[in-house]
Amino acid sequence: MVLGSGEDASSVTERKWYAIHVMSRHERKVAEKFRSRGLEVFLPEYRSRSRRKDRVKMILRPLFPGYLFVRTSLAPKQRLKIIQTPSVVRIVGINTKPHPIPDEQVESVRLLIGSTSDAKPEQNLRTGQKVMVTDGPLKGVVGVVEKTPRGEKIVVCVELLNRAVSASLQKASVSPFLDS
Repeated sequence: MVLGSGEDASSVTERKWYAIHVMSRHERKVAEKFRSRGLEVFLPEYRSRSRRKDRVKMILRPLFPGYLFVRTSLAPKQRLKIIQTPSVVRIVGINTKPHPIPDEQVESVRLLIGSTSDAKPEQNLRTGQKVMVTDGPLKGVVGVVEKTPRGEKIVVCVELLNRAVSASLQKASVSPFLDS
């Protein structure tokens, strides 16, 4: 077992998982920095198709964009080293106090990622929620989720000139719409 710098043998039993909020798209860089310091890091990733102009490419994306998990005793020296790491925003917690994540939750995600090749994040879309189409021929269309049947598709309704038009779309091709 590798001890992180600032940890001793007595603190190993007190090691817990903590979520670390990092700058967007810096998850791998921070994970590597932590690993080089001897920390136990978990960065769950999934395979995703990425469209390029000339091809479709499979890439790895973080399951929780902007976050990774570190198992540590969070001793004062250790906490300072984590916070001072470039691209780290904060240690996730309640009222500025780091809050550990139960081991069972981290292990559940680890098992899910390891057991299936199609693990991916799911959007939590609700009926009546405003969404924008982000991909395909309807890209840019704003509508309201009409149905959320089980599976990969949802029905989005667009109203224009007192008429409603519905389209069945892939969940991955829409995202929640935030009014500015």
